Amino acid sequence: MKNFIYILIIITLSSCLKEEEPIQPVDRGGVQIGGIDVNNNADYSKQIYYDIEQNNVVRTIDRTTWDLGFESTPTGMNVITNTSCQITVSKTGKTDFADVTDLNALTLNYKWDDASGNPDSLALRDWIISGTPTNEVFVINRGDTPGLTSRGFKKIKIISVNATEFVIEYANINGSNFQRKTITKNSNKNYTAFSFDGAGSIVEIEPDATDWDIVFTQYTATFYELTPQLIYSVNGILINNKECKGVKVFDKEFSSISISDIGNYTLTDSANVIGFDWKLYDFDEATYAVVPGKNFIIQSKSGDFYKMRMIDFYSSTGLKGSPRFEFEKL
Repeated sequence: MKNFIYILIIITLSSCLKEEEPIQPVDRGGVQIGGIDVNNNADYSKQIYYDIEQNNVVRTIDRTTWDLGFESTPTGMNVITNTSCQITVSKTGKTDFADVTDLNALTLNYKWDDASGNPDSLALRDWIISGTPTNEVFVINRGDTPGLTSRGFKKIKIISVNATEFVIEYANINGSNFQRKTITKNSNKNYTAFSFDGAGSIVEIEPDATDWDIVFTQYTATFYELTPQLIYSVNGILINNKECKGVKVFDKEFSSISISDIGNYTLTDSANVIGFDWKLYDFDEATYAVVPGKNFIIQSKSGDFYKMRMIDFYSSTGLKGSPRFEFEKL
């Protein structure tokens, strides 16, 4: 059997013991089956938002319907990109749109959002430094559709931000279709989403921040151990890292994980704490298989703790792109 290339990352976790106030056990309700069982995501074209507590899908969208997300808290300044389309961004060193008309004449170094969601690892983080907009022109490669058709390029400046809105300017690389847009922050969301399609518009993408825990999605993973670093489009699970936390638990059997274990692990708000490498691809059989022994503890948006393990990547009719899992409230 051939090696599993780039699909399985072995992550070594260091667990630390810390003093915690005792957490009282509750009625766990037994092990439940969750996840998605759909027949229309074999091309990974959907982003599917999920509520663990209610054990149901909250919203399903086509992943190409947005490009950027603008942090929606009053103090929010971060701008994220839709890495499900493999969007990448490059600084240009220019502050005038007129100086950015030929990509071949520029030295571009494309960056992408790290799947952790860490603000320090966002491709557009340098639009503002120490609270002051840099006025830099960025080039955005909008990535590909599920059918691998290019979505094109834009040049953009993020002009300003305050408690209620962002202001942006953007155009095609040749300067056509210039737009100046005000992005009014939707305070119910983690991020207010925007699409470059047509004349550009705010679009309804993620559910309200307190209505979902995880999202099944394609996203861009970074393989830091390779030189040069490799980005690869993967299909997995990201947590709502503004409301939830999680931790990998690979050193215990799923059945033995209990509420008393919470204090033995450090939960993180890294969005990709569940990620994609709970499965591997068999190139000989051309199928995915779930890796045994990869368990997780998830703290939901309501503060409750759940243990989880993945059990399948296929729907009941055998189509890929439909992850399913077992979970139990601790």
